[in-house]
Amino acid sequence: MIQKIEYKDFNVFFRVEGNGETIVLVHGFCESMEIWDDFVKVLSQRYRVIMPDLPGHGMTGDPGQSGAAGELGNTMEMQAEAINEILKVCGVDRCTMVGHSMGGYTTLAFAELFSEKIKGFCLFHSTAMSDTEEKRLDRDRAIEAIKKDKNTFLDGLVPKMFAPSNVSKMKKEIDKILSIAKGISETGLIAALYGMRNRIDRQHVLAEADYPVLFIIGKDDMLIPLDRMYSQIVKPGHSEVLILSGVGHMGFYEAPEKTLFAIGKFMEQI
Repeated sequence: MIQKIEYKDFNVFFRVEGNGETIVLVHGFCESMEIWDDFVKVLSQRYRVIMPDLPGHGMTGDPGQSGAAGELGNTMEMQAEAINEILKVCGVDRCTMVGHSMGGYTTLAFAELFSEKIKGFCLFHSTAMSDTEEKRLDRDRAIEAIKKDKNTFLDGLVPKMFAPSNVSKMKKEIDKILSIAKGISETGLIAALYGMRNRIDRQHVLAEADYPVLFIIGKDDMLIPLDRMYSQIVKPGHSEVLILSGVGHMGFYEAPEKTLFAIGKFMEQI
């Protein structure tokens, strides 16, 4: 069921399916709640599944301006607060959260701001590290490319989210992500890029976690390389790690059975 809440000066849409313990599935940049369509069919048989459209993505409205520089105000903290408002409306006191890419940055912000509400979380092709200086420059270049020609930028980005070996055989999935991404406004994409570029390092959230943390990592992820994850997976007191060969940044499409199985088992433990 699609629902909405009013948060700040825009509406945030979300979908709720199933009953039981709550799991929140948080999509990434250029995505929407639609990426979880296959997962929710299985997970909702045992759990209550909540899937938000983050600000500026899917059906959710664009964030407004903020800051002296007039940058678009889509921070990871704001996204976490929006999810918290959804949980209030749904009467959820505690949940497990799965965050893909930017959704993982949001999950980490949520875990820091609302630690009492987290039973465990999964970083699904995501990282607790802040952007390197080189990555921040890449974000700036992406912002300028979107201003120049949004669709050309997305045509170049989305295939890179998949392992090179999967690009030709996963045209259907790439086309789906492109369709979702091209439906996002220039404003929404730029706001998210500013938010990711400016986010803080949250490795301390991993180190302080008194609940289980699951890492799902693609060996062929060109956006979040495997070697940046080694130092993070040892930080929580209880870590579980799934490292996937032949998988890039999109494990829910590139290895759906394995990633869904891992999340299901993680939920059973919690």
